[in-house]
Amino acid sequence: MGLTRVVSGPRLAFGGELWGTRPHHYGGEGQERMFQGEFSNNMDEKGRVSIPAAFRDALKTCHADTDIVVARSHNSPNLVAYPTREWKRLLAKVNAMQPSKQVAAFRRAVISSAQEFSPDRQGRVLLSQVLRDHASLSRSAHFAGTGEVFEIWDSESWAAQLDADMALLQDFELGL
Repeated sequence: MGLTRVVSGPRLAFGGELWGTRPHHYGGEGQERMFQGEFSNNMDEKGRVSIPAAFRDALKTCHADTDIVVARSHNSPNLVAYPTREWKRLLAKVNAMQPSKQVAAFRRAVISSAQEFSPDRQGRVLLSQVLRDHASLSRSAHFAGTGEVFEIWDSESWAAQLDADMALLQDFELGL
């Protein structure tokens, strides 16, 4: 059996459970979907940035696909990159939810911003101005693997978020 990670914190409710609070299982056969690690890459003047090689490899070997969907985060000033399969799972959860103001807001904020990408031969994607503006991306992009997805941050915003996360984790125990 693989390692279990429980993500905590308030998230938009999906199908009776809080999104982000369900256990995620990693490791074991068919479960090697993990993006992990932190990388920084420069973005060119056109908005092209190279997806880290480790993440491209995970897409190929674990997802049998190199395409990603990049969308706004609904609760942080960053972007979230989903393998196509994970994006389809998210859409299915959203589509199965009862209509509400929160679901409509999620559709407008996240789904409307989503763009599909096939990285070029150099592993680059061209982020739209809308996505770059949301994450305050200008020159340097910080990539953070968070399990089934990876996040794209402005370097300064990432440093501030990481400081806040480390403070929050001062008394946190995994209980392994």
